[in-house]
Amino acid sequence: MTELEALQAEVQRLSDLEAIRTLRHQYAYLANIVDGKPGDPRQFAELFTDTATFDVGMGLATGRAEIEAMMRSATTQWKSAMHYMINPLVTLNGDRAEGSVTGLFAFTTEQNPSPVWLCNIYSDIYARSNHGWKFESVRIQTVFVDPEFLAIYAALLK
Repeated sequence: MTELEALQAEVQRLSDLEAIRTLRHQYAYLANIVDGKPGDPRQFAELFTDTATFDVGMGLATGRAEIEAMMRSATTQWKSAMHYMINPLVTLNGDRAEGSVTGLFAFTTEQNPSPVWLCNIYSDIYARSNHGWKFESVRIQTVFVDPEFLAIYAALLK
């Protein structure tokens, strides 16, 4: 590999890493709810491949249509839901990548303006598409959850 080729490969690697970090940040912003107004569930679903799986504690959704439907149903009970993505780790492997990121979340309701907290570790698989990097799989492991969050969520499922 020539010096120029090595430099081009490094620029591509850094570009890919930044694109994946941006994808994860777009996910957070589109999942946020501010003053009762959720992000666009359709735009959120567009962050995923056609056959992606999405398993974040609300059941398993496969494909963009199911992901969009899940996001529409999950945004009705919150006045605010803020998604903070921290400590991202990404490993590139050609047109695929794996990553993990810590998610810290604050939720409020109309009745309770004090936030309830939740923390998850995301395990992601990314795929390069003709439209840039997309999520192929998103799943979580819950680290801690405020009991009040569980009560609110359980009431939603009734």
